[in-house]
Amino acid sequence: MINGQKIWTTMAQQANRIFLLVRTDKSVKKQNGISFLLVPMDSPGITVRPIDNIGGYSEFAEVFFDNVRVPRTAMVGEVNQGWTMAKALLGAERILLGSPKLAKFPLQRLEALARTFGLLDEPVFRARFVRLVMEVEDMVALYVRLLEVLRRGNALGEEVSVLKLAVTELFQQVTDLMLEAAGEYGGTDAVLPLADGSSLKPVNPYYLSRPATIYGGSSEVQRNILAKALLKLPG
Repeated sequence: MINGQKIWTTMAQQANRIFLLVRTDKSVKKQNGISFLLVPMDSPGITVRPIDNIGGYSEFAEVFFDNVRVPRTAMVGEVNQGWTMAKALLGAERILLGSPKLAKFPLQRLEALARTFGLLDEPVFRARFVRLVMEVEDMVALYVRLLEVLRRGNALGEEVSVLKLAVTELFQQVTDLMLEAAGEYGGTDAVLPLADGSSLKPVNPYYLSRPATIYGGSSEVQRNILAKALLKLPG
């Protein structure tokens, strides 16, 4: 019997299953008393409430569980061993959320915007833009190295937090510069025609970048992981 609620569940209203970490033993250390379930979303007792974000999209939802019964076959792995599976899943999630494409695509749109407004001929802007290009390429190299670890069948270490931390913050830096480049159009709903034949609403990528440093483990969480696991600093 499952009772409780979960918020900020991505695309819950479209999903047909949801994975849950549920307390199955209160007598042991917290991490040892958790099990991993894969539950059908049409199970009686599950209610989904969509949440609109600042950009007007309902990509997140709050999910309520009221006396939800699931068969034993819904359990993935062993009883009380869900935390081990969750840590592996977090590593996979962070390499997904840390994909350099998150920052690389808006960087390409920023370049198109800058060319349209003639900003790449300005030394200060060009220096800022080139720095972002170089930092994104650094993350591409790290991403490829971490993917090789997965291809060899090995588990990702805490260093994956570097990727998630850096890429999401780069995403925000790119969209910050995009708003600056758009000038008086930056904070409006204006859709700008670009020299390459496409168009851009600069405020949209800016909105999308804001929660990137929160979901999948906030930047503060990633820094704490790196400080403790890699730098061996006290908790």
